[in-house]
Amino acid sequence: MNGTGTSEVGERRIVALALVLLVVAAGAYAGGQPEVSVDDDGMKSVEADGLAFEWRIDDDEIEVTISAPTTGWVSVGFNPERRMAGATYVIGYVDGDEVHVRHDYGNAPTAHRSVVDLGGTSRIRPTGGREANGRTEISFRLPLDPGDEFYAPIVPGSENTIIWAYGSDGAKSFTAYHERRGSFTVEL
Repeated sequence: MNGTGTSEVGERRIVALALVLLVVAAGAYAGGQPEVSVDDDGMKSVEADGLAFEWRIDDDEIEVTISAPTTGWVSVGFNPERRMAGATYVIGYVDGDEVHVRHDYGNAPTAHRSVVDLGGTSRIRPTGGREANGRTEISFRLPLDPGDEFYAPIVPGSENTIIWAYGSDGAKSFTAYHERRGSFTVEL
């Protein structure tokens, strides 16, 4: 075998290894499909890296509870188009007895803004929240598809991409940077 043949085999192995690593990295970023549990009340749930996501479809709305190991904010986004862009976000935190929740929209690949600030209407109906034992929990209801421009429709019976994040302990605002983040796909 000449030197060129050996070099070509080596280059092919390097390219193949690079492709395998790229696929593995993409799968790790995407989060994949977590195992879904169902309780006696029909509430479905998944856990991802400390974040608990529970939901139930109720007519034309989704009822959701999210919690994470933080005394700061927690957030979930539905069906982004590109990274964070195009997703419907709910972000919230608990400060004493008050639950603060905001409806955001992914206005860029790495940014989101309040729907109200963008000229839209918030569609969140907060239903509760608490901070206990180092975890923050918020509950809310959202319409599946209100048909406005600042909303990514949620499609029951189909796979939906969920992106999530939470802030560090004490980060009680809508703009503090995340401590952890991730994503997964799940049939809602």
